[in-house]
Amino acid sequence: MSSIDELKSEAAALEAKASAQGHPLKHCDALEQVARNHGYDSWRACRAILGDQVSGTGSTLPEKSPINNIEMKRYTSKEWNFALDIPARWNAFPAVPTNSPYEVIRFASHEGGVHVSIIFRQPYDPGQGLKAYVDQIQQSLVNAGFGNFVPGETTIGSRVVPTLDFDKPDDKGGTWSVRHYFVLYGTLAYVVSFGTSRWHAMADLFDRIAKTFVVDVEAKSSSLEP
Repeated sequence: MSSIDELKSEAAALEAKASAQGHPLKHCDALEQVARNHGYDSWRACRAILGDQVSGTGSTLPEKSPINNIEMKRYTSKEWNFALDIPARWNAFPAVPTNSPYEVIRFASHEGGVHVSIIFRQPYDPGQGLKAYVDQIQQSLVNAGFGNFVPGETTIGSRVVPTLDFDKPDDKGGTWSVRHYFVLYGTLAYVVSFGTSRWHAMADLFDRIAKTFVVDVEAKSSSLEP
């Protein structure tokens, strides 16, 4: 099977998963999402590049960075009762209230692109239900110009955690890609969010970081440790 056929199969699986979760996804949107997940600007660009490779010396997908070799450091917040690992070369910055009143801190790096992680902390009504909560957030993102929404899920510790991927064009002609992880604790919701200008290179690292997230009510300090 050629690389293009493999990506088409991946798009079909993504489309089926989204439909099963009650979020129908157009086939063309699934193709675009898969292309971006593999580091291409669009499905058209993906076909052009892989077509050239097939007619040349072979077809391979872009190589991902070895994320396990990235040095990490632990961030612990007593004020907001959470902890997670972040790359050692990333830095912490104050929350930006104009982005969201629920943003409590952000981490960022401009090495090899623009990469940001934001922690949101907000009230959650269990009676509202998870789907209604995520739909409400998605609508606010639509109003902010985002699209190509793809729901999913992963595990953080023993918890099954919903995720939401989305993106929008950036001001440099590329794509700003984002993933939200929704971590719910009773009447409290944490959204562990990651945004990047280079999704293919960073997606696995983001997942590695997210899986270290814990709510720690016994946190004794707020510090960045090497």
